[in-house]
Amino acid sequence: MMSEDSSAVGTDNRPPMLEESDYKSWKIRIERYIKGKTHGKLIWKSILNGPSTHPQITDPVPTGSPAGIIMQPREKRDEEFTDVENLKELCDIQTSNILSQ
Repeated sequence: MMSEDSSAVGTDNRPPMLEESDYKSWKIRIERYIKGKTHGKLIWKSILNGPSTHPQITDPVPTGSPAGIIMQPREKRDEEFTDVENLKELCDIQTSNILSQ
């Protein structure tokens, strides 16, 4: 059986528990916990700024189309993501997982 104090500390697998009366200390511990993770800086930015927007792309105008056609941007499919966009999405997912524990 775990003591109350040990559940408040957190582990490598679980973030520290928030105690209503100790927000300042918890904030420091949760920031350290997150920044200690792989890509922790990006995860922390996701917490502060919210998730990144879904990447968009504008397809080229098809050959033989009438003049004046303007193509509208669309959301990229997963296979069109750049490495950086994939990393940002991964960090957004990790952020959600950490905050929902």
